[in-house]
Amino acid sequence: MRLVTPEEMRDLDGRAIREFGISEEILMERAGMAVSAACREILGAPGLHSRKVVAVAGGGHNGGDALVALRDLATRGYPAEALLLGSANAPSGAVRREIERLSRIGVAVVDGSSSSARHRISHAGLLIDGLFGTGFRGGDLGEDARSLMAAMNRAGEAGVPVVCVDIPSGVDGQTGAVNDLAVRGSRTVTFGAPKWGLLCDPGTRYAGEIFLSPIGFPQELLSGGLLSCLLPHEATALLPRRSPTVHKGQAGHVLIAGGSPGKSGSALLAARGALRAGSGLVTLLWDRSFGEPALTLPEVMGLPVDFRNISPEEWMGTVSRMDAVACGPGVEERFGGRMLVESLFRDYPGPLVGDAGVFDLFAGRADEIAALRRGPLVLTPHPGEMGRLLGRETSRIVSDPLDSVREAAKRTGAVVLLKGARTHVAHPDGRVALNMTGDPVMAGAGMGDVLTGVIAAFLAQGLAPFDAARLGAFVHGQAGEGLGERSDRGRLASELADQLPALLSPRDSRNRSLASKEISDPARFWPFPSPWPHQDSREEK
Repeated sequence: MRLVTPEEMRDLDGRAIREFGISEEILMERAGMAVSAACREILGAPGLHSRKVVAVAGGGHNGGDALVALRDLATRGYPAEALLLGSANAPSGAVRREIERLSRIGVAVVDGSSSSARHRISHAGLLIDGLFGTGFRGGDLGEDARSLMAAMNRAGEAGVPVVCVDIPSGVDGQTGAVNDLAVRGSRTVTFGAPKWGLLCDPGTRYAGEIFLSPIGFPQELLSGGLLSCLLPHEATALLPRRSPTVHKGQAGHVLIAGGSPGKSGSALLAARGALRAGSGLVTLLWDRSFGEPALTLPEVMGLPVDFRNISPEEWMGTVSRMDAVACGPGVEERFGGRMLVESLFRDYPGPLVGDAGVFDLFAGRADEIAALRRGPLVLTPHPGEMGRLLGRETSRIVSDPLDSVREAAKRTGAVVLLKGARTHVAHPDGRVALNMTGDPVMAGAGMGDVLTGVIAAFLAQGLAPFDAARLGAFVHGQAGEGLGERSDRGRLASELADQLPALLSPRDSRNRSLASKEISDPARFWPFPSPWPHQDSREEK
């Protein structure tokens, strides 16, 4: 599914008006109706609650959407009032129009800077957050806005539902960053296409449940773009299909090259990931001193070498026949790692996954990878490894992962998968996919090694590098979610690998497509599978 930046969304709004004759008022009306529907689902029938629905609105279009929702709720019989911030500073024409409409049906619009504003928020039955939209870029919130946002958060902590319009106020729509204060929503209704910052960490933790309403944008406008994420039915469509007559030689042969004294488990976990992701054959290229791999993983074959005195001529003939190679797990330069990795990068022509030790070997030399690598390449760093590769602080990688992963893909010529709570997958041509699956239980040793094997297996089964990486991240995260349903810590990477076969079936009910009528109907909103399990939307940065 396409994701958009706030700037792209503004362009889509403009094109809908200019090219398709869909007026701004129609789009705002549909957006407000979607928010109203989300509120009614929480509130139940009118008359069940005596407390008012309070819309906290700013002077821009986001505030207009909130006021439309309030008007619809009021006309349906829900008690309602609005708090308007910036009413003395010339709100937009859309907001003025909605204030007039509210006054005609007897809904009070109160100055949000008044002394009674916080009292009204604390006594609300439901709050609609329409202060700031996706164009918010941090900076000073202003005393009045801070007061209203803090009051909404206190009310939310006391059990008052908070429904955010498009994005929680205080979250950067471009990056998901939160300076020091943002509204913590119970749910967020976003419009047209999901916004990048809404889905990125930490912003997404403030959103609660996320719902998407198309509000009538033509599909022609919503197709294409460079930013995306996989929905479950899209991931299912990417899964390599198998003929009933397939045999192991046709299911992909993966070579795992890695390990060092004390780290042989990394290569074994990558091999396990490749097998569990459907690779028909897996061979381990590792040091003779590690012994026989079949003793711990009997399904794999071994190609033993001497890492300290490695000679590519000994094994490159065998390696060249592999369908995909993964190298780096457990590799260290002092145990022959550089010769191993550089030989594979230079001489193996097929698709290759580089992980772990690769980033120490090429620290600060990202451009040399592009010059050395002969065939398709996927790199899978975590933020610290990405920092070493690009020669920058890890904190900078974490604060702007989109820019960092794009730069790494451009400089290395590789598909780059930046691991994290929201994994980013970048193609050298500028495309970036955001992964929406995962669970905190995955914060454990060896989880990334399993992912390396999974991606290698998908490459060996014929997927293009970008598809193999984003599908690998998706199913790897789904497997983590399965583990997280039973515990939030203490699970093993080998257990995660063993979750994979049950997920890799097109018949799995969790991978079924949403009904097309639910996605396209502008009068509906539907849940977007974004918050990871056990997320705490109340956590401050």
